[in-house]
Amino acid sequence: MTIEEIRREVDAVDSRIIALIAERQAIAGRMAHEKYLAGAPVRDEGRRRALLERVFNEAVEKNINPVQVRTIFEILVEMSEERQRECTGEGNLP
Repeated sequence: MTIEEIRREVDAVDSRIIALIAERQAIAGRMAHEKYLAGAPVRDEGRRRALLERVFNEAVEKNINPVQVRTIFEILVEMSEERQRECTGEGNLP
């Protein structure tokens, strides 16, 4: 396999990752609606901690850097919280 072929594989994976992030953001919008109806706050610190612990442990199991994976998920959680705030009229997104 050539370098260019491998790069095309990486590009395809990157596109799938972006599609999954978009899907996660759409789910965050649905979550915002349910939290609004339930009177629940956007941030759920217990859920956040559990998620970050879970992804850290999964990264360890898959032998990839768990600290970096946790950092990626911290960003994803922040994006989801911002989407939820946007959906309830509290955010800064257009």
